[in-house]
Amino acid sequence: MKFTITVILSFIVNASMNPAFANENSDILSSQVSGSGQDVLLIPGLTSDTRVWQDTAHKLSENYQVHQLSIAGFGDQPHYPPLRQQFTQPVMAAISNYLTDHTSGNAIIVGHSLGGFLGYQLALADKPAISCVVAVDGIPFFSALVTMNPALTADQAKPQAQQLLSVYQKMSAATMADQTAQGVSRHTASTQGQKLIVDMAKSSDPKTAGRAIYELMTTDLRPQLTQLEIPVLQMAATGAFPKEQRATAMTHYQKQVSGSNLITLVEFEQARHFIMWDQPQSFIQQTTDFIEERCHAQ
Repeated sequence: MKFTITVILSFIVNASMNPAFANENSDILSSQVSGSGQDVLLIPGLTSDTRVWQDTAHKLSENYQVHQLSIAGFGDQPHYPPLRQQFTQPVMAAISNYLTDHTSGNAIIVGHSLGGFLGYQLALADKPAISCVVAVDGIPFFSALVTMNPALTADQAKPQAQQLLSVYQKMSAATMADQTAQGVSRHTASTQGQKLIVDMAKSSDPKTAGRAIYELMTTDLRPQLTQLEIPVLQMAATGAFPKEQRATAMTHYQKQVSGSNLITLVEFEQARHFIMWDQPQSFIQQTTDFIEERCHAQ
């Protein structure tokens, strides 16, 4: 499968502001905090903001202190020009600083799509502030999954990633929203959710999105999974696949996470990419069961 804008977006689109950040962190992240208890950070995916987590945050805040994070340039968040040149490292640093400054340790990371990929990176950074990660259809190496080619390397993905980056540098937000709309049915079965995804893309910064996609496509975390020291719940959405293709899709998800026995793989066969919208009850049940069994504060 070749990388196209529609294919990429089909797979990964995915209270008041907290004023207590340092200057750069406040340019990169904003947060909404609710509830009390063990800290849970909700990280959205590409071109998404906190609106994707509203129902999840409402339910989890009954028992946990929930931090809904938003990233500059995505959805309703103003863009931060440096993220157009380098995305992952400064976002990771901002989240790490947030963990240090605004949580009490042993936090739970729940990340959707790109947010799940960032969750893996945070886990691999050996941060003592994290107790576990829930990756909601975000995986260690996006390019291998989207092409269904587990032998693909990051270097092999670079030429098409560079082409997409160049396209996004010239793209308007309206065009990005149009491209998102073409594949939005793969994101969720929810009509309301589909509209929100397109609306968030229309208000996002294409240059930031392009840089995030480039780094996502060219970063392979699979070889590092042997270094994991905390548990990860990997949620796999197969609902957008025809029934006869779901077993094959799950094989490719399994190949993504086979490097660590600390990763638990769970299939959501009635959900598309936004699992928390398409199977909300099962999503919350799997998340809370995992937290209770594997993510207790030490």
